[in-house]
Amino acid sequence: RTPTGRTRVRQTKMGGRYNNKKRKGGGGDDRILKRDFKKGKRDNVWDPKKSRVPDAKGEYKPYCKENEKFEEYYKGQKIVPEDEWDAFMESLRTPLPTSFRINGTGKFALDVRDQIENKLFAKVNEGDQSIDEEGNVVEPPRAVRWYPDRLAWQFNYSRQQLRRLPFLESIHDFVKRANEYGSITRQETVSMIPAFFLNITPDHRVLDMCAAPGSKTFQLLEMLHGSLGEEKEKLPTGFVIANDVDLKRCNLLTHQTKRANSPGLLVTNHEAQHFPDIVSRGGRTFQFDAILCDVPCSGDGTMRKAPDIWPRWSVGNGNGLHPLQLKIAVRAAQLLKIGGRLVYSTCTFNPIEDEAVVAALLKQSEGSLKLLDMSDQLPKLVRSPGIHTWEVHTKAGKANSFEEAQEVAKVHPTMFPDPSYAKLPLERCMRILPHQDDTGGFFIAVFEKVAEMPASLNPAPKKLKGPITIKTDLNVVKDAVKVEFTLVNTHELRAEREAIAANGGAPLEPEAELLLTEVRGGGTRNRQGGGSQFGGLDPILPVSDEKVIHSIRDTYGIDLAKLPLDKNAVTRTADNTRPKRIYALTDGLREYLAADHREQLKVIAAGLKVFERQEHKDATASEGACDYRLVQDGLHVMLPFVNRQIIHPTIDELRLILQRRSLQLPGAEDPEKPDRAKFMDDATKAEVNAAVSGSCVFVPRISAADASALPAGCSPEEIAIACWKGKSSVNLLVSKVETDHLLEKLGMEVNKNGPKGGGMDVN
Repeated sequence: RTPTGRTRVRQTKMGGRYNNKKRKGGGGDDRILKRDFKKGKRDNVWDPKKSRVPDAKGEYKPYCKENEKFEEYYKGQKIVPEDEWDAFMESLRTPLPTSFRINGTGKFALDVRDQIENKLFAKVNEGDQSIDEEGNVVEPPRAVRWYPDRLAWQFNYSRQQLRRLPFLESIHDFVKRANEYGSITRQETVSMIPAFFLNITPDHRVLDMCAAPGSKTFQLLEMLHGSLGEEKEKLPTGFVIANDVDLKRCNLLTHQTKRANSPGLLVTNHEAQHFPDIVSRGGRTFQFDAILCDVPCSGDGTMRKAPDIWPRWSVGNGNGLHPLQLKIAVRAAQLLKIGGRLVYSTCTFNPIEDEAVVAALLKQSEGSLKLLDMSDQLPKLVRSPGIHTWEVHTKAGKANSFEEAQEVAKVHPTMFPDPSYAKLPLERCMRILPHQDDTGGFFIAVFEKVAEMPASLNPAPKKLKGPITIKTDLNVVKDAVKVEFTLVNTHELRAEREAIAANGGAPLEPEAELLLTEVRGGGTRNRQGGGSQFGGLDPILPVSDEKVIHSIRDTYGIDLAKLPLDKNAVTRTADNTRPKRIYALTDGLREYLAADHREQLKVIAAGLKVFERQEHKDATASEGACDYRLVQDGLHVMLPFVNRQIIHPTIDELRLILQRRSLQLPGAEDPEKPDRAKFMDDATKAEVNAAVSGSCVFVPRISAADASALPAGCSPEEIAIACWKGKSSVNLLVSKVETDHLLEKLGMEVNKNGPKGGGMDVN
């Protein structure tokens, strides 16, 4: 609550649908009803009557999956053919299948698919296992028919089947573990669709406006990197912004997307309808090539996995969200570059949130947007065309006009179909119905921007903060002097004058290259020289100390022409001469952050962590020893650029250090501890002795005899691990979760209940 007693309401997406959350001691309550969006006084206490109460056995009563108003409303909308209505309703009452997609692209992803399909899923068809104890046929997992290369799968097993049939439990355990490892992503099938319509390339600037929980963002990052093909010594120049209005969900978003290990990721915390324009001091603009606009919605397309929607559904849910959805869509269109693509999507069947928003957006854009026909894309995807007319209902029933409806409810003119909409190609919209392919419900519309949006839609100037001064501009026009007065922030005016002075007094022009040279964030707007308006967040600083960069360059043999850490390395440590962690950015992301000289972006996370400070405890370490170790999270991005400190153990030695987490150095064996693991191969011992103390990388040496030990198509670089060479041993610097994953890849058994404990001790 604010000091005035008003309630702040924030949009957020939970479990594939959107709710609203009110700040309440750091928590929040699920909201989808119209009244939840009103500002006003409300008791800041939990009402126990709203909680479900378990019975004596601790079990919850199932939700009633009946709602007459729901059926009446959607029968009137005619989004489902009459002869399919019963199948539609029956599908909504059944649980949603579990679905996942295999992460990555190219040969690696195909090999993972083949292993899962041939070793794990094939067990379902073995012998009599296809029949459960109750005589029901157990269907094997099936590939999602429209997803390219069979890289997405779904299955639907009851809890009883999972408990009673071990081979099904093994599939369920695999999905849980592989999702944690990052080999797969659990994601609802329909939510996988939008990313395919954006046509992302490595140089694209991509914005995911309402990104949490992050599964779609993960897809976008994969596409940014995957389009590079097999070019190992090359990173994308573009980036993906994952934005969400809820700070807690931004932290979840950061956790979910870090598995993508991308230096092109930026996580921000803004209201989508107010996402800022970024313009450099010299006037360079940063519009986006692709924008995903998966807006907050009433979420009735998710009833199969969120049955609590059944009793709470009402026409007011969608009516209340329509204005916000349109604002977000308009803002997305403004941020899009000409020729760029915008995908608008919801997880609701409701035309008020779907076609009504699309039609209003097309009308307000005055020809700036073109609704694309995507019927030739993903040809095996079963979809229904959009509709041109729909009904508007309020709590009083069907409303025939805006004038009639506003007498009994708060409605908006854009909710109502207009006669001119008959000329719009709304049939190009796509609606996914659950009974068509055993999925959830979804809606998608794809736009291309062909001209700038009307100036009348531009957002109003924001109220100035901090010290304000009057800026005077004198211009000579046809022998007359034109004087303009503008109110500006004093610190920004001073910075602009300094930039002009540094440019020899000449007016600033769009920069050829933008570099991060100053601290951004980590303070208040009123700090000397400007500052972030978002206090409490860690700053972003360039790693400007040449000693740090050159130490990393020389130790690991990195060519800065190929990997420009001198330009693209940042830290969030206030003292950037001794950064605790170093993050790598893509060229495009570095320029985008450098252009934000007004510090309008509220940055939660940026780039990929590639180095961490690890000072040498060994007094005998050389004076020029590098205090920065490679971290496992960023190792596979960094490895193609690393030419020193690489050790090639045998496959048996790699297994050994993964199991024991430490190997004694050659010549440092302790006779009192004969059971300690040690290196066995002479060639490995020579490489270990040649490496300097500190961080090193183990990339297994695979002989012809060992080739079968690796998964099909898996290269030695894909199972590389970060280690630390100390005084007497080499220690593993890999989390227990990742260690288990690597051991599984190498054919070793791990605890099926998942990783327990584990650490990263350094000697």
